[in-house]
Amino acid sequence: MKYPAAMIQLLKCDPSGVRQLPVNHLPWICICHVSLLGLIYGGTAAFLSRDLLAGQGLLKLIFAGIPVAFLMHAGAALFIWVFLKALGGNAAFLNAYFTIGVAAISLCPLAPFLAILQTQAFSPLTLTGTAIAGLYGLAVNAKMIQDVFNLSFARMVIALSAAIVYIGCFLYLWV
Repeated sequence: MKYPAAMIQLLKCDPSGVRQLPVNHLPWICICHVSLLGLIYGGTAAFLSRDLLAGQGLLKLIFAGIPVAFLMHAGAALFIWVFLKALGGNAAFLNAYFTIGVAAISLCPLAPFLAILQTQAFSPLTLTGTAIAGLYGLAVNAKMIQDVFNLSFARMVIALSAAIVYIGCFLYLWV
């Protein structure tokens, strides 16, 4: 299966297309998806603070989103891997890391909303968009995680709920 067809399937909450991609392509796809997520986040943050920065370092701010995205991806992958491994998941960390990174493409619609929320712009439209994009990204990632770890739906929900609470607390302390 080719990359575009696999990603279309993944975005329809069907991770079977990703399994058909060559395994040696997963790290590169992961890097591209997480970098794209970081560029969208950084670009939105730069756009929102363009008046504050007055042209000074906008490009730096755009590219600063990439390491933030990789840091968040690594942390989330580690927490998810630990909680799923504790409930009997059978995936190596790097396999989980790369497949969660491939599924990061589903989080791209969420990135601008997160940047907007960090500016304290709480409006009903922003909160609704964040909720919709977040739930969609969670659904795609949950299907991908369930497929990679070969867990039952109940075990996956328990482990993912614990990971989300833990990651949420971590993000609350970070922001």
